[in-house]
Amino acid sequence: MNADSSILKNMTSRTIFILLVLLWQVTSLYPQTTARERIEQRRLSEQTSAVPAILQNHQERNQEEVIADARWSRIIYRYIDLRKEANAPLYHPSTPAGGQRNLFATIFRLLQEDRIRVYEYLDSREEFTGEYRVNFPGLIDRFAIYHETENGSITVNDADVPSNEVLGYYLKEAYYFDTATSSFRVQPLALCPILFRQDDDASVDTRYPLFWIQYGELEPYTRRMPLMASALNNRTTETVDDFFRKRSYSGEIYKTGNPGNRSIAQYTSTPEEMKAEQERIEQELLDFELLLRQEEKAVASPPRVPSRRSNKKSVGTTSTTTSQSMRDRRY
Repeated sequence: MNADSSILKNMTSRTIFILLVLLWQVTSLYPQTTARERIEQRRLSEQTSAVPAILQNHQERNQEEVIADARWSRIIYRYIDLRKEANAPLYHPSTPAGGQRNLFATIFRLLQEDRIRVYEYLDSREEFTGEYRVNFPGLIDRFAIYHETENGSITVNDADVPSNEVLGYYLKEAYYFDTATSSFRVQPLALCPILFRQDDDASVDTRYPLFWIQYGELEPYTRRMPLMASALNNRTTETVDDFFRKRSYSGEIYKTGNPGNRSIAQYTSTPEEMKAEQERIEQELLDFELLLRQEEKAVASPPRVPSRRSNKKSVGTTSTTTSQSMRDRRY
Protein backbone atom coordinates (compact mmCIF):
# COMPACT_ATOMS: atom_id res chain seq x y z
CA MET A 1 0.00 0.00 0.00
CA ASN A 2 2.83 2.39 0.88
CA ALA A 3 4.60 1.62 -2.43
CA ASP A 4 1.44 2.25 -4.39
CA SER A 5 0.84 5.55 -2.58
CA SER A 6 4.40 6.65 -3.32
CA ILE A 7 4.02 5.82 -7.03
CA LEU A 8 0.67 7.65 -7.22
CA LYS A 9 2.16 10.68 -5.48
CA ASN A 10 5.07 10.80 -7.92
CA MET A 11 2.72 10.52 -10.92
CA THR A 12 0.53 13.35 -9.60
CA SER A 13 3.54 15.63 -9.04
CA ARG A 14 4.81 14.88 -12.55
CA THR A 15 1.39 15.65 -14.06
CA ILE A 16 1.16 18.97 -12.22
CA PHE A 17 4.68 19.87 -13.37
CA ILE A 18 3.82 19.09 -17.00
CA LEU A 19 0.63 21.17 -16.78
CA LEU A 20 2.54 24.13 -15.34
CA VAL A 21 5.09 23.94 -18.16
CA LEU A 22 2.31 23.88 -20.78
CA LEU A 23 0.55 26.79 -19.11
CA TRP A 24 3.78 28.84 -19.14
CA GLN A 25 4.26 28.14 -22.84
CA VAL A 26 0.71 29.15 -23.73
CA THR A 27 1.04 32.34 -21.68
CA SER A 28 4.27 33.27 -23.41
CA LEU A 29 2.68 32.74 -26.82
CA TYR A 30 -0.56 34.60 -25.98
CA PRO A 31 0.31 37.23 -23.39
CA GLN A 32 -2.52 38.83 -21.45
CA THR A 33 -3.62 42.30 -22.51
CA THR A 34 -2.35 45.03 -20.23
CA ALA A 35 -4.50 47.87 -18.96
CA ARG A 36 -2.68 50.30 -21.24
CA GLU A 37 -3.30 48.06 -24.26
CA ARG A 38 -6.98 47.78 -23.40
CA ILE A 39 -7.26 51.58 -23.21
CA GLU A 40 -5.52 51.92 -26.57
CA GLN A 41 -7.85 49.35 -28.15
CA ARG A 42 -10.88 51.21 -26.82
CA ARG A 43 -9.53 54.50 -28.18
CA LEU A 44 -8.99 53.01 -31.64
CA SER A 45 -12.49 51.51 -31.59
CA GLU A 46 -14.02 54.90 -30.77
CA GLN A 47 -12.03 56.54 -33.57
CA THR A 48 -13.21 53.89 -36.04
CA SER A 49 -16.85 54.36 -35.07
CA ALA A 50 -16.47 58.11 -35.58
CA VAL A 51 -15.13 57.74 -39.12
CA PRO A 52 -18.56 57.61 -40.88
CA ALA A 53 -19.64 60.88 -39.26
CA ILE A 54 -16.35 62.55 -40.20
CA LEU A 55 -16.64 61.31 -43.79
CA GLN A 56 -20.25 62.47 -43.97
CA ASN A 57 -19.35 65.99 -42.77
CA HIS A 58 -16.47 66.07 -45.25
CA GLN A 59 -18.78 65.05 -48.10
CA GLU A 60 -21.30 67.76 -47.15
CA ARG A 61 -18.56 70.43 -47.08
CA ASN A 62 -17.13 69.14 -50.34
CA GLN A 63 -20.52 69.32 -52.06
CA GLU A 64 -21.08 72.86 -50.80
CA GLU A 65 -17.63 73.85 -52.10
CA VAL A 66 -18.36 72.35 -55.53
CA ILE A 67 -21.60 74.33 -55.83
CA ALA A 68 -19.94 77.50 -54.47
CA ASP A 69 -17.13 77.21 -57.04
CA ALA A 70 -19.51 76.50 -59.92
CA ARG A 71 -19.39 78.92 -62.86
CA TRP A 72 -23.22 79.03 -62.83
CA SER A 73 -25.70 77.86 -60.19
CA ARG A 74 -29.29 78.43 -59.22
CA ILE A 75 -31.23 77.43 -56.11
CA ILE A 76 -34.74 76.09 -56.73
CA TYR A 77 -37.47 75.31 -54.20
CA ARG A 78 -40.23 72.87 -55.15
CA TYR A 79 -43.39 71.59 -53.55
CA ILE A 80 -43.70 67.80 -53.91
CA ASP A 81 -47.39 66.87 -53.62
CA LEU A 82 -47.62 63.20 -52.57
CA ARG A 83 -51.20 63.03 -53.82
CA LYS A 84 -49.87 63.19 -57.38
CA GLU A 85 -49.35 59.81 -59.00
CA ALA A 86 -45.72 60.51 -59.89
CA ASN A 87 -44.88 61.14 -56.22
CA ALA A 88 -46.93 58.28 -54.75
CA PRO A 89 -43.87 56.00 -54.25
CA LEU A 90 -42.73 58.33 -51.45
CA TYR A 91 -46.09 58.01 -49.65
CA HIS A 92 -46.83 54.29 -49.63
CA PRO A 93 -47.30 52.48 -47.37
CA SER A 94 -49.07 55.34 -45.62
CA THR A 95 -48.86 53.45 -42.30
CA PRO A 96 -45.90 51.18 -41.43
CA ALA A 97 -46.84 47.54 -41.97
CA GLY A 98 -44.97 44.29 -42.43
CA GLY A 99 -41.61 45.95 -41.91
CA GLN A 100 -42.29 48.43 -44.74
CA ARG A 101 -42.14 52.19 -44.14
CA ASN A 102 -42.56 55.23 -46.33
CA LEU A 103 -40.05 58.05 -46.42
CA PHE A 104 -41.45 60.06 -43.52
CA ALA A 105 -41.83 57.02 -41.23
CA THR A 106 -38.16 56.26 -41.87
CA ILE A 107 -37.13 59.84 -41.11
CA PHE A 108 -39.25 59.78 -37.95
CA ARG A 109 -37.54 56.63 -36.62
CA LEU A 110 -34.07 57.90 -37.54
CA LEU A 111 -34.78 61.09 -35.59
CA GLN A 112 -36.11 59.10 -32.63
CA GLU A 113 -32.88 57.08 -32.58
CA ASP A 114 -30.81 60.30 -32.82
CA ARG A 115 -29.15 59.15 -36.05
CA ILE A 116 -29.99 62.30 -38.02
CA ARG A 117 -30.25 66.01 -37.26
CA VAL A 118 -33.23 68.15 -38.23
CA TYR A 119 -33.69 71.91 -37.99
CA GLU A 120 -36.55 74.29 -37.36
CA TYR A 121 -38.58 75.49 -40.31
CA LEU A 122 -38.25 79.25 -40.68
CA ASP A 123 -40.40 81.38 -42.96
CA SER A 124 -37.66 83.05 -44.98
CA ARG A 125 -34.48 81.00 -44.64
CA GLU A 126 -32.86 77.72 -43.62
CA GLU A 127 -30.49 77.65 -40.64
CA PHE A 128 -28.62 74.37 -40.20
CA THR A 129 -26.99 75.29 -36.90
CA GLY A 130 -27.22 73.99 -33.36
CA GLU A 131 -29.30 76.98 -32.32
CA TYR A 132 -32.19 75.83 -34.54
CA ARG A 133 -31.84 72.08 -34.10
CA VAL A 134 -35.10 70.26 -33.28
CA ASN A 135 -35.07 67.39 -30.79
CA PHE A 136 -37.43 64.44 -30.85
CA PRO A 137 -39.31 65.10 -27.57
CA GLY A 138 -39.94 68.70 -28.62
CA LEU A 139 -41.28 67.57 -32.01
CA ILE A 140 -43.84 65.10 -30.68
CA ASP A 141 -45.01 67.55 -28.02
CA ARG A 142 -45.35 70.43 -30.47
CA PHE A 143 -47.41 68.46 -32.99
CA ALA A 144 -49.33 66.38 -30.43
CA ILE A 145 -48.07 62.98 -31.61
CA TYR A 146 -49.39 60.31 -29.27
CA HIS A 147 -46.66 58.58 -27.26
CA GLU A 148 -45.88 56.94 -23.97
CA THR A 149 -43.01 57.81 -21.66
CA GLU A 150 -41.51 55.37 -19.17
CA ASN A 151 -38.30 56.01 -17.23
CA GLY A 152 -37.42 58.80 -19.64
CA SER A 153 -37.82 56.54 -22.68
CA ILE A 154 -40.34 57.61 -25.34
CA THR A 155 -42.35 54.98 -27.20
CA VAL A 156 -44.38 55.73 -30.34
CA ASN A 157 -46.27 52.84 -31.89
CA ASP A 158 -46.22 52.45 -35.67
CA ALA A 159 -49.95 53.23 -35.81
CA ASP A 160 -49.29 56.59 -34.12
CA VAL A 161 -46.53 57.73 -36.48
CA PRO A 162 -48.28 60.45 -38.56
CA SER A 163 -46.86 59.18 -41.86
CA ASN A 164 -50.35 59.17 -43.40
CA GLU A 165 -50.74 62.89 -42.58
CA VAL A 166 -47.52 63.93 -44.30
CA LEU A 167 -48.86 64.66 -47.78
CA GLY A 168 -46.05 66.76 -49.17
CA TYR A 169 -42.43 67.89 -49.02
CA TYR A 170 -40.58 71.07 -49.72
CA LEU A 171 -37.46 70.24 -51.72
CA LYS A 172 -34.46 72.54 -52.04
CA GLU A 173 -32.32 71.86 -55.13
CA ALA A 174 -29.14 73.24 -56.65
CA TYR A 175 -28.88 73.45 -60.44
CA TYR A 176 -25.28 74.14 -61.35
CA PHE A 177 -22.54 73.84 -63.93
CA ASP A 178 -19.85 71.58 -62.47
CA THR A 179 -16.63 73.30 -63.47
CA ALA A 180 -14.44 70.28 -62.72
CA THR A 181 -16.35 67.95 -65.06
CA SER A 182 -17.83 70.62 -67.39
CA SER A 183 -21.28 69.14 -66.94
CA PHE A 184 -24.76 70.22 -65.87
CA ARG A 185 -25.88 68.75 -62.54
CA VAL A 186 -28.84 68.87 -60.18
CA GLN A 187 -28.26 68.21 -56.49
CA PRO A 188 -30.99 67.77 -53.83
CA LEU A 189 -29.96 69.87 -50.84
CA ALA A 190 -32.71 69.63 -48.22
CA LEU A 191 -36.17 68.23 -47.51
CA CYS A 192 -39.00 69.50 -45.35
CA PRO A 193 -41.93 67.15 -44.58
CA ILE A 194 -45.33 68.87 -44.46
CA LEU A 195 -48.06 67.70 -42.12
CA PHE A 196 -51.69 68.25 -43.19
CA ARG A 197 -54.26 68.66 -40.41
CA GLN A 198 -57.68 70.21 -40.17
CA ASP A 199 -58.04 72.70 -37.37
CA ASP A 200 -61.25 72.92 -35.37
CA ASP A 201 -62.19 76.31 -36.84
CA ALA A 202 -61.08 75.58 -40.43
CA SER A 203 -62.88 73.94 -43.31
CA VAL A 204 -59.73 72.82 -45.13
CA ASP A 205 -56.50 71.19 -44.07
CA THR A 206 -53.71 73.42 -42.81
CA ARG A 207 -50.10 72.81 -43.85
CA TYR A 208 -47.57 72.46 -41.05
CA PRO A 209 -43.94 72.31 -42.25
CA LEU A 210 -42.25 70.11 -39.64
CA PHE A 211 -38.50 70.67 -40.06
CA TRP A 212 -35.65 70.86 -42.57
CA ILE A 213 -33.21 68.00 -42.98
CA GLN A 214 -30.09 68.21 -45.14
CA TYR A 215 -30.26 65.62 -47.88
CA GLY A 216 -26.60 64.72 -47.49
CA GLU A 217 -27.36 63.50 -43.97
CA LEU A 218 -30.31 61.44 -45.17
CA GLU A 219 -28.59 60.02 -48.24
CA PRO A 220 -26.88 57.00 -46.55
CA TYR A 221 -30.36 55.75 -45.66
CA THR A 222 -32.24 56.68 -48.85
CA ARG A 223 -29.67 54.68 -50.80
CA ARG A 224 -30.88 51.57 -48.98
CA MET A 225 -34.61 52.37 -49.11
CA PRO A 226 -36.30 50.41 -51.92
CA LEU A 227 -39.47 51.71 -53.51
CA MET A 228 -41.68 50.48 -56.32
CA ALA A 229 -41.13 52.89 -59.17
CA SER A 230 -43.60 51.33 -61.61
CA ALA A 231 -47.23 50.29 -61.25
CA LEU A 232 -47.03 48.35 -64.52
CA ASN A 233 -44.05 46.19 -63.55
CA ASN A 234 -43.94 45.47 -59.82
CA ARG A 235 -40.48 43.91 -60.14
CA THR A 236 -39.02 47.18 -61.35
CA THR A 237 -37.66 48.71 -58.17
CA GLU A 238 -35.20 51.45 -57.34
CA THR A 239 -34.19 53.32 -54.20
CA VAL A 240 -35.48 56.58 -52.79
CA ASP A 241 -32.11 58.11 -53.62
CA ASP A 242 -32.54 57.05 -57.27
CA PHE A 243 -35.95 58.69 -57.22
CA PHE A 244 -34.44 62.04 -56.24
CA ARG A 245 -31.27 61.78 -58.34
CA LYS A 246 -33.20 60.94 -61.51
CA ARG A 247 -35.75 63.66 -60.74
CA SER A 248 -38.60 61.17 -61.07
CA TYR A 249 -40.82 63.40 -58.92
CA SER A 250 -43.26 66.04 -60.09
CA GLY A 251 -42.92 69.31 -58.20
CA GLU A 252 -43.97 72.87 -58.89
CA ILE A 253 -41.51 75.68 -58.22
CA TYR A 254 -42.62 77.99 -55.43
CA LYS A 255 -39.38 79.94 -54.91
CA THR A 256 -35.93 80.53 -56.35
CA GLY A 257 -32.81 81.88 -54.76
CA ASN A 258 -33.04 85.69 -54.91
CA PRO A 259 -31.66 88.67 -52.94
CA GLY A 260 -34.96 89.35 -51.21
CA ASN A 261 -35.64 85.63 -50.64
CA ARG A 262 -39.21 86.16 -51.84
CA SER A 263 -41.47 83.37 -53.00
CA ILE A 264 -43.19 83.54 -56.38
CA ALA A 265 -46.51 84.18 -54.65
CA GLN A 266 -45.05 87.36 -53.11
CA TYR A 267 -44.26 89.06 -56.42
CA THR A 268 -47.17 87.85 -58.55
CA SER A 269 -50.75 89.05 -58.25
CA THR A 270 -52.91 86.27 -59.69
CA PRO A 271 -52.78 82.48 -60.03
CA GLU A 272 -52.32 82.96 -63.79
CA GLU A 273 -49.28 85.18 -63.26
CA MET A 274 -47.83 82.70 -60.79
CA LYS A 275 -48.33 79.81 -63.22
CA ALA A 276 -46.70 81.77 -66.04
CA GLU A 277 -43.71 82.61 -63.83
CA GLN A 278 -43.28 78.96 -62.83
CA GLU A 279 -43.34 77.91 -66.48
CA ARG A 280 -40.85 80.64 -67.40
CA ILE A 281 -38.35 79.44 -64.76
CA GLU A 282 -38.79 75.82 -65.79
CA GLN A 283 -38.11 76.77 -69.42
CA GLU A 284 -34.98 78.70 -68.43
CA LEU A 285 -33.64 75.62 -66.64
CA LEU A 286 -34.45 73.38 -69.60
CA ASP A 287 -32.87 75.77 -72.10
CA PHE A 288 -29.69 76.08 -70.09
CA GLU A 289 -29.43 72.32 -69.64
CA LEU A 290 -30.01 71.76 -73.36
CA LEU A 291 -27.34 74.32 -74.26
CA LEU A 292 -24.80 72.62 -72.00
CA ARG A 293 -25.67 69.18 -73.36
CA GLN A 294 -25.04 70.43 -76.88
CA GLU A 295 -21.70 71.92 -75.83
CA GLU A 296 -20.70 68.65 -74.13
CA LYS A 297 -21.58 66.72 -77.30
CA ALA A 298 -19.61 69.11 -79.48
CA VAL A 299 -16.54 68.83 -77.25
CA ALA A 300 -16.81 65.04 -77.06
CA SER A 301 -17.00 64.60 -80.87
CA PRO A 302 -15.28 67.46 -82.77
CA PRO A 303 -16.11 67.77 -86.50
CA ARG A 304 -13.91 65.81 -88.91
CA VAL A 305 -11.94 67.66 -91.59
CA PRO A 306 -12.95 66.16 -94.97
CA SER A 307 -10.25 65.04 -97.38
CA ARG A 308 -9.97 66.36 -100.96
CA ARG A 309 -11.42 63.16 -102.35
CA SER A 310 -14.44 63.37 -100.10
CA ASN A 311 -14.86 67.03 -101.10
CA LYS A 312 -15.03 66.20 -104.80
CA LYS A 313 -17.45 63.41 -104.14
CA SER A 314 -19.71 65.55 -102.06
CA VAL A 315 -19.69 68.32 -104.70
CA GLY A 316 -20.76 65.89 -107.38
CA THR A 317 -23.50 64.54 -105.19
CA THR A 318 -24.69 68.02 -104.40
CA SER A 319 -24.89 69.09 -108.08
CA THR A 320 -26.86 65.97 -108.96
CA THR A 321 -29.26 66.57 -106.17
CA THR A 322 -29.64 70.20 -107.19
CA SER A 323 -30.36 69.38 -110.85
CA GLN A 324 -33.00 66.86 -109.87
CA SER A 325 -34.57 69.38 -107.62
CA MET A 326 -34.69 72.01 -110.39
CA ARG A 327 -36.13 69.52 -112.87
CA ASP A 328 -38.89 68.69 -110.45
CA ARG A 329 -39.57 72.36 -110.00
CA ARG A 330 -39.80 73.02 -113.80
CA TYR A 331 -42.19 70.18 -114.47
